[in-house]
Amino acid sequence: MTTIDATIDPPDLDAAATLVATAAGSVPGVHALGSLLGRASDAVRERVGLSRTAPGVKIDTDRTGSVAATVSLVVDYPHKLHAVSDAVRTAVRSALEPLGRGEIDVNVVVTGVFGPFDRDVVDEAEEKADAVAARASEVVDDVKARSKDAAARASAVADDVKARTSAAADDAKARASVVADDVRARSKDAAARASAVADDAVARSKDLAASASETVDVAVSKAKDVAAGAAAAVDETVRAARERVASNDSRADIDAVDRVTDGLEPERPAEAVPAAERGDVRDVVADALEDAAVDIAIAADEVRADDETPATDSVQSVVEDDRRRS
Repeated sequence: MTTIDATIDPPDLDAAATLVATAAGSVPGVHALGSLLGRASDAVRERVGLSRTAPGVKIDTDRTGSVAATVSLVVDYPHKLHAVSDAVRTAVRSALEPLGRGEIDVNVVVTGVFGPFDRDVVDEAEEKADAVAARASEVVDDVKARSKDAAARASAVADDVKARTSAAADDAKARASVVADDVRARSKDAAARASAVADDAVARSKDLAASASETVDVAVSKAKDVAAGAAAAVDETVRAARERVASNDSRADIDAVDRVTDGLEPERPAEAVPAAERGDVRDVVADALEDAAVDIAIAADEVRADDETPATDSVQSVVEDDRRRS
């Protein structure tokens, strides 16, 4: 006989339990393996994927290498319990000997007898488990359906929100475009009005400039006339003064000759003219110039009455300076 290891690994135990369950279940008179309660529990666990590998079978090993197999079973009526138990021991031992283990000990535990009028609790447990599974499946399907419906509603709400948002955005764009067009139109109208005002101001400025130019021309013409008159008066005054000087010089020469002849005073140059006589000439010229300045001031006042311009202000200042100096 082949020497066995001191221990058996869990996968070997599972394989041995499967062999034991198969061998015990094939014995005539064995209704099912395990107890009624254990079978029912295993049936439920099997429905949820937690069933044991071999229900009703337990494999143990010790350090000496011996193997102990415990088999729980239900016997069909009217089979003899001892006969069925002995047959199960023999079948299990025959199944385990090819594994090459040491001493094999098989224990058989009869958990019940199943008669012709008994109802199998495993079938009831399986039916209940199937009902529970069916109900769970219905619940899952209902949850899935509700989830799909909720997802569809959420999608519809999202689509509605998108549509409303898009409509609001389009409406806002349209309103903004209308406002922009109105602002552009008002800006253009304001620009046109400003241009018209500017054109009117330019036209008025041109009219004022033309009027001022005309006024200045009139003032210059009047000033020229006044200046011409003043020049003529000065010329006339100067001519009269020269005649008076010439007459005075002749008279002075005659008086000088008489004084020399009489031996009263020495001879003096004929061109020497008394200062009093020269003062008379200056007074005449000054009077003529003052008259001309008065005429120019009158013309400047007339220009100022029409419109104030820098040119008329300059003429007035000159006249006032001349008046202060005179």
